[in-house]
Amino acid sequence: MTNDTGNSPLKADHASAVSGTAGVVGPSRAERVLFLQENLRQIGNGIEVAGIRRAHLFHGHLGITPWILTSNFSPRLRENVATLKAEGALPSETRVLNVYDWLVDMRDEGLLIPLASSRSASGSPAGGGKPNTARLSLRKVSHPAAWDSTQTGCEEFELANGQVLMRKTFKPGRGGTDLQAIELRSAEGTSITYATESDFVCAMMGANLEEDVTWHFLVDKNEMYRKLRQSAASRRLHCTVSAFVHSTHRLPNGQLKISYRHLLEDPDSFDSLIVATEEQRRDLLETGVPATKLSVIPHALSRVPETVESASLPEKRVIYLARYTAKKQHELLFQVFERVLRKIPDAQLHNYGVGPLQAALQARVDATGLAGSIFIHGYASDVATLFRASSLGVMASSEEGFSLFGLECLAHARPLVAFSVKYGPKDLLEGRDAGILVPPGEVGAMADAIVALLEDPEKAYDLRFGALASAERFTADKVAQRWSTWWADVREIARQRALAGVSLRGA
Repeated sequence: MTNDTGNSPLKADHASAVSGTAGVVGPSRAERVLFLQENLRQIGNGIEVAGIRRAHLFHGHLGITPWILTSNFSPRLRENVATLKAEGALPSETRVLNVYDWLVDMRDEGLLIPLASSRSASGSPAGGGKPNTARLSLRKVSHPAAWDSTQTGCEEFELANGQVLMRKTFKPGRGGTDLQAIELRSAEGTSITYATESDFVCAMMGANLEEDVTWHFLVDKNEMYRKLRQSAASRRLHCTVSAFVHSTHRLPNGQLKISYRHLLEDPDSFDSLIVATEEQRRDLLETGVPATKLSVIPHALSRVPETVESASLPEKRVIYLARYTAKKQHELLFQVFERVLRKIPDAQLHNYGVGPLQAALQARVDATGLAGSIFIHGYASDVATLFRASSLGVMASSEEGFSLFGLECLAHARPLVAFSVKYGPKDLLEGRDAGILVPPGEVGAMADAIVALLEDPEKAYDLRFGALASAERFTADKVAQRWSTWWADVREIARQRALAGVSLRGA
């Protein structure tokens, strides 16, 4: 059968939850903020970095220690979290949960029993036997599905003793393979199946989060948690849902992105929608999102902006920190810099990041003979040193909901040259004398802007003061004031909901 109700819920520890005396009915009900993420890595994407910084801001400025829930299977999650805390990147008090760890908890509580392993058909051992009293970790085993010609393969999530707790099967799809089903088995031996990852993730939330806590969900990875409002979690838990829109919400063809479509087509699916720029708020108002549910809360600086040095640097060094992915448009930037080099042969472009295109981009640079002028570096931890050695920053993205790199560039008193795409670059630079905006995709215009600043150090030096002034708008104390307003708003929503005696679903 298909199931998303999650009977016999486990109880999560909530000893450190915020007391429910000020905003929630009932003296015994506590409140907790839970960031809903996909992953948490030592070298993560922009969404992960933003969540980690926000955890610091909540802890240090609002007196709230949020928890983080991750939905990806990640055997190294505990190691990553321990390292992030040891390095001071993540507050030590932050508790990080994972959906897949709940499978082990539910097996230990007798709520789930093992499935028969698909490998048993070929003589491999099937998971079985009595539960091991010691806590075991899951591992993922991928192999072809031998019993059904409609499937292209499956993944089994098993314990070290061979017990299979979950199976994902896949079928041919437009993009190669698509998820066919996720299967568990209840304590009664009944098959429990989910058609999507979101169905599974939200069902696990409903089955495992504490019922006596008011949960304030802050969704960072919207696609994975898109079924939250229709799930068992919303029917059983007393909670609010806020969603953060981290990127542009439309594709180049004007269609809504699948990550955000469920939010924008159904405003009842959230209590608060948060964007990083005023321009995106205006655009969302035009799509029909109620103004009362929209908030503008930008990302905050992790440190106080620097001061401007007494003199500009003689080096002609341009810096770009971005993941090596298609939308960051490194290849287009290389075309830009080839033009720059024709006028300034000793200029250098230094790229830093990680991503699937890193090797291909390095090969591209090598093939064009530009390896002495364009550099492809890996992940950089000491960005302050990199900025101090650079003359200016450049951003070639095809879209940017916001840009942590652009913000850090300004905070280090470095002017920024960027395409004027929605939304972040314009928010950082427009009318700020902090850099130069050029029309999206115009290689010649961006090359001219870079050349203008490299050939005129005094102009670049003057822009450093504007860069700092723009960055000052995003200090932690200023951004915390906006989050404080959000916190008061969602607590009031929860209080009114409790007074009315209604659940989140249908409220």
